[in-house]
Amino acid sequence: MPRLPSPLLLLLTGLVAVAARAEPAHVHGLVTLDLVVEPRSLSLQLVLPQDSLLGHERRPRSAAERQAAAAALQRLHGGAALFGLDAAAGCRPGPAEVEAPQLQAGPAAAPPAGAAPHAEVEARYAFDCQRTDGLRSLDLGGLLDAFPRIQRISAQVVTPGGQHQATLQRPARRLSW
Repeated sequence: MPRLPSPLLLLLTGLVAVAARAEPAHVHGLVTLDLVVEPRSLSLQLVLPQDSLLGHERRPRSAAERQAAAAALQRLHGGAALFGLDAAAGCRPGPAEVEAPQLQAGPAAAPPAGAAPHAEVEARYAFDCQRTDGLRSLDLGGLLDAFPRIQRISAQVVTPGGQHQATLQRPARRLSW
């Protein structure tokens, strides 16, 4: 059997790792956070069960549920209020992107046949920063205050210095790496 060249082996290993992480377990109260720190920017992606926002994973049925869904989407779009960054980084928020198929206008995606009806919400945030070299933590108190059903945040952090994993469990509010 021919031996694979080292760069190809590394690529295949990376693809397997990405595939293994592509389908995380759906756990109510658990948010996954991907955080990328670059010299002049910070990018965040949240993936969370809709249940962690509203207590259900279906389209809102009543006027009160529609109002709660609209308020949750508004909070998610206001990303700057959800994340506390060190002032020394001088970060300015860019636009937020939120995908919540069960909460946004348009047809909801039906779950595959035989699958449990789990609704995920994804939100992406970008910050332009003056400097991020001293950034070693993120205050998630705004996110936790806005959505009290969130119990734990599991983070993958990529910085110029390497990759890190970090977990925040209530009542803690600051994620450090």
